[in-house]
Amino acid sequence: MSNNFELLLLIHLFTTIFMTGLCWFVQIVHYPLFRAMKLEDVPQYEQKNKVTGYITVTVMTVELITGLVLLYEQLELLYILNIVLLAIIWLSTAIYQVPMHLKLMIVASNETISKLIRTNWIRTLAWSIRSGILIVILWGLL
Repeated sequence: MSNNFELLLLIHLFTTIFMTGLCWFVQIVHYPLFRAMKLEDVPQYEQKNKVTGYITVTVMTVELITGLVLLYEQLELLYILNIVLLAIIWLSTAIYQVPMHLKLMIVASNETISKLIRTNWIRTLAWSIRSGILIVILWGLL
């Protein structure tokens, strides 16, 4: 393995572990706090909180690009599983999380908040599994 490949793997691992930790925080702390707010306060909070998207989209994009390059360089089962799970994360984000956040910016409901929490488990578990896969890959290179 070249030094460039190893650096790319470390960047990819870092972004994945960062997003895994962030997703667990969101799942266990951030999203459930919506239930502690008055429903009429949620849209204003969501408007102010959209800055979070700039951070997550940036890290997720770096994660996607590095993951695809790693897959191109190393077409093996663990790298394929890594990208399949990453695709699931991106699809879940596009199909569930983003539309629900946009909806909560306009009008909040307990149903939307519950659905947001419930569907975010897809991303939380996928990122957790990916972290494990990437640690196994790194361990194999040591």
